[in-house]
Amino acid sequence: MMTKPKEKIEEKKKELLKLTKEFSSQFLNKEYEELIEKLINKMARKREVPFLSGRIEIWAAAVIHALGTINFLFDKSAQPFVPVTDILEYFGTKQSTTSQKSKKIRDMFNMNYFDSDFSIKSIIQDSPFNDLSILNGLYVSQDIFDDPQVEIEEWEIQAAQILGISGLETGKEYKVSYMEKLFIVKETSLMSFYQYLMEQMIFPFTAIYEEEVGPSEIAEIEVNCIRLDQEMKVDENYGVLVECSLGSEKIILPLASFKLDEGHKNFRWIDLYQEWFWSYR
Repeated sequence: MMTKPKEKIEEKKKELLKLTKEFSSQFLNKEYEELIEKLINKMARKREVPFLSGRIEIWAAAVIHALGTINFLFDKSAQPFVPVTDILEYFGTKQSTTSQKSKKIRDMFNMNYFDSDFSIKSIIQDSPFNDLSILNGLYVSQDIFDDPQVEIEEWEIQAAQILGISGLETGKEYKVSYMEKLFIVKETSLMSFYQYLMEQMIFPFTAIYEEEVGPSEIAEIEVNCIRLDQEMKVDENYGVLVECSLGSEKIILPLASFKLDEGHKNFRWIDLYQEWFWSYR
């Protein structure tokens, strides 16, 4: 799909900001207004800007609905409190359409309850995760340990070489906080993996793409992988991107959500990347 002109994106963004700001000034507060602007600006930077198609009022309602969902805006005990029906009535949208667009936005940016990027301060302060840390992908109470040490795994040594990290030794133990700082998934580390995968992977190939379609429900879609994406290359939320085809349609998908058999020619490289991505994102 062709990239939309910047002027068109800016025009639509201003319209969306105007609609949401007017709603916010009437029903919400300054904190929500800042989060709304932050979210819209992020949407405008996406490769495929979602609000370029469809009624702008629907996207305005969806932005507020998405933020409201993760901030308990629809709970009567919350401050501020706004019923969903007020949002729908204000923008003249339907429940089903607004909810669908809201979910698309939340999925796009991995927005969840107690989200550090899109939660209001009162929600962050009350978060049950404040006293928890992540250890090997699991939430563990900070009372149990004070920055514990873990033994580095072989795949982490391999990932370290790709990321330009030196000085780590197999079998040694390192502090969790130190490991998280070294291996954190960010744009620069994603690009290091992107360059490595460019050298190692063999295209084209067929793979199974796993997509969440509901609570605990995963759809498996067979796609033809053409090459690593040559334009955006990586996304801060979704990782390394792959240009694929599904029938006659060209699509861009995250490599982190592919599934391959162990005997596949690209399994070794993709498995290493996925271990790193899901452990340190």
